[in-house]
Amino acid sequence: MNDIIKLDRKTDTTVDMKKKIDITILVTTITQREITIQTANYYSEICNEVIVVDEEQPHLSATEINDLKKRGITYIPYRDGSDKSLSSTYEKRLIAANQSSNRFLVHSNHDERYTYQGLLACIAELENDTKLTFCAGQSIAIRRDNLEIFYSRSYKNLAGYQNINNVDQRLYHHAEIYSPIAHFAVWRRELYISVTERTIAIHNLMPSTTMMEEVVFELAAAMAGNSKAIPELYWIRNRVNGYSNNSTLKGEHVFKIIEEKLNILFEDLDNIQMDSIINSFRKHFNFVRPSFVTKSIITFKQIVRTFVKKKKINNIVTLLKNDEIIYDEEDLSNVLESMKFFFKKA
Repeated sequence: MNDIIKLDRKTDTTVDMKKKIDITILVTTITQREITIQTANYYSEICNEVIVVDEEQPHLSATEINDLKKRGITYIPYRDGSDKSLSSTYEKRLIAANQSSNRFLVHSNHDERYTYQGLLACIAELENDTKLTFCAGQSIAIRRDNLEIFYSRSYKNLAGYQNINNVDQRLYHHAEIYSPIAHFAVWRRELYISVTERTIAIHNLMPSTTMMEEVVFELAAAMAGNSKAIPELYWIRNRVNGYSNNSTLKGEHVFKIIEEKLNILFEDLDNIQMDSIINSFRKHFNFVRPSFVTKSIITFKQIVRTFVKKKKINNIVTLLKNDEIIYDEEDLSNVLESMKFFFKKA
């Protein structure tokens, strides 16, 4: 990939940032409409279709919706949100996906970014390998501590990630080396819609809001086909304001709920080793039912962090070099410029 260069080179890139990508970006939101519109505007500059499904009320006026339409942004008001299950979360994405007109699509959080080059590279992988269902890339996060901006790696296990095998082995591999890759990957449109529909059906049968609900979609995605992660910088996460999860449910019953949902998901599969999958999730979601040993380790780490401060990476170039992530100078500059409101001091 000769058109990829490092950020510290003092030359122009050869990436044509003026050509919009043939991909649909799905942006869904509950609150923070101003940030959502900023995100949609960013994507409208680099992609040929952006669809926003907005739950916040009052909804935009006809004039405001028309202004967005002129920028290539379709605005859809959503009125049926519910805290009783995650069905509405996926329903908003499904509404947007059904409105999309491209062969490829991706869902974006309302306050995060995918890079131009990362999206292009993912589409290239899907074009070159018709057996791939979805594709993602490498991720970093923007954080703030005492008003100081720094950067960290997200989902290190996506480095070299491939899940190319038969169905049962894909399920075991995804559970063993877990990250929510499918939620934030570039998908083939029809497959994304079918997996989302299946996920909604299961959540509707068993409404719940545990801290593990995401794994239903993830394993439904693994059932749908092969996947991989490319080495390009793809996804920049917003961790400036920290991470929040509406669920406080913890304990062994959470794993029981998820197991019951997965039994529904796997009903047409033979000889799936559910114990293997659940035990893998126990390692990745150890905060759901922390053992005495886990609690002790967490306490010990908290004490250590009090006395030994981990060195923060304030230069994004350093992080990208250290982790051997491929990136493009103009692309990264454009993304960071669009996220500059994260850097404002509170």
